[in-house]
Amino acid sequence: MFNDKRGLAMTASSQDAVDAFDSCVDEFLASGRDAALLLKKVSEVDPDMIMGQCLRGYFQRLPAQAHLAAQSGDSLAKAQSLTDTATDREQKHVAALAAWCGGDIRKTTSIWDDILLDHPRDILAMRLAHTMHFFLGDLAQMRDSMARVMPHWTEDLPGYGFVLGCRAFTFEETHEFEPAERLGRRAVEINENDIWAGHCVAHVLEAQGRRQDGIVWIDEHETAWQKRGIFAHHMWWHRALHYLELERFDDVLAAYDRQFWTEPSEDNIDICNAASMLMRLDMLGLDVGDRWETVADVSANRIAPLQQRLRPFNDLHFMMALAMAGRRDEAETLLASMKDFCDSQDNEDATITPTYRDAGIPIAEATLAYAAEDYGRVIYIMRETRYHMVPLGGSWAQRDVWVRMFLHAAIKDGQHGLARALLAERTADNPSSAPSWKLYADALDKCGDPDTAGAARARAAELLAA
Repeated sequence: MFNDKRGLAMTASSQDAVDAFDSCVDEFLASGRDAALLLKKVSEVDPDMIMGQCLRGYFQRLPAQAHLAAQSGDSLAKAQSLTDTATDREQKHVAALAAWCGGDIRKTTSIWDDILLDHPRDILAMRLAHTMHFFLGDLAQMRDSMARVMPHWTEDLPGYGFVLGCRAFTFEETHEFEPAERLGRRAVEINENDIWAGHCVAHVLEAQGRRQDGIVWIDEHETAWQKRGIFAHHMWWHRALHYLELERFDDVLAAYDRQFWTEPSEDNIDICNAASMLMRLDMLGLDVGDRWETVADVSANRIAPLQQRLRPFNDLHFMMALAMAGRRDEAETLLASMKDFCDSQDNEDATITPTYRDAGIPIAEATLAYAAEDYGRVIYIMRETRYHMVPLGGSWAQRDVWVRMFLHAAIKDGQHGLARALLAERTADNPSSAPSWKLYADALDKCGDPDTAGAARARAAELLAA
C-alpha cells in the first residue's frame, strides 16, 4: 500500500504509479492540456491500478460526448475486476463510476460526498462532486459539499489553492459575491494556473457589472491562462461579454474569430461559447455573417439516437446553432431525439430525464420558434420556463442567453408592455448594461413614457462614456 501526496492510501504496484496518478489529477485540477497524456503514463506504469481505471472512466464521461462515454463501460469493468484488493474508499469510487455509467448522476455525486465524509482530502472526489453538482444545477449541494471539507484543508496541503477556488465558486453561484471574489483572488495568488478560481472572479465581476475590472482581470492573467487548454477559450468568452455590454462589437467579433472559435471544434465548451455569443449578437441586430454555419456543422454531428443524450444544457446550444443557421430539419431531428430519450423506459430513472422534460425540451421548442420568428410562441413557453432553468446547469451568465431570447421575443412581437416590464427587471438586476438601458428606453417610448425613456437613455450614455 502506498500514499498519495495528501496521505490517502492507494492500491498500486509502486509509489511511481501513485506519483503519476497525482500528476494527472493536478493537471485535471488546473484544466491543463496534458491530463490525457499523464493518464496514459499511469496506465503504462501500473495498468492494474484501480484508481487509474476509475480516473479513466471519469475522464471518458466528463466531456459529455457520446463516443467517449461509450468507452467508460470498459473502464468500469476493469475497475470492478480489481475491487477485491481495493480500499473502501477506492471501492466507493468504482461504485460512483458505475452509477454514472448507469445514468444515476445524483447517486454518483452522493457517493463522492460520502467519500468526503471520511476522506475530506480526497481532492479528486471533491472536484468531481463540485463539478457535477454544478452541471446539475444543484447549487445548495455544491455549496454545502465544499463547506464540509474546508475545515480539513490548510495552506500547507498540496492542492489547497484548488480547493479554495472551488469554495469561492460556490459562493459566486449562490450570489455571495464578496467572499467569492476574495477567495478566488487568493486562490489565483497561490497558483496562477488555477483558471477555475480565475473564472470565479470573472463571474463575480460580470455579475456586478464591473466591466473594465472584468477586462483587466483577464488581460492580467492571459499569458498564464492561455496554457490551460480548452477552458481558456471560455475565459476569452467572458471577456467578450464585457465587450458586448460596452457595445465594443468589433472586439466581440475579433475575440470570436481569433480566440474562442478560431476553427470548428468538437468540444462542448467551445460550441456553447460560440453559439451563445452569436445568439446575443443576433438578438441585438448585429450582422454575424456566415458564422452560424460552422457551429451548426459541428452541432449536426450531435444529432444522435436516444441513448446518446447526455446533457440538456449542451443540446440546447446545438439546437441554437442549427435553428439559427436555418437548418430546421436537423433541429427538429435533435428535438425528436430529446423527446425520445425522455419517453424511453430505459431512461425513466435517469437523473437528466426530468430536466429534459421541464426545461430542455421547452427551451428547444422556444428556440425553434424564435428562429422561425414565431415570437408569440417563444413568449408563451418562456414566461414560465425561465424559472425552471437552474437544473440545466451552467452558470447564471450562461443561462442568461435564454432570458434574453424571451426579452427579445417580446420586443419583436410588439408586446411593449411586457418588454418594458422585463427590462425593468433586467436593469434592476444588472444596472451596468448599456444595451439593456437602451432597449428599456425604446420600450418606454413605445409605452408613452418619454421622460423615463430619456432618463434611461442618459444612463446608457453615461455607462458607455465611463
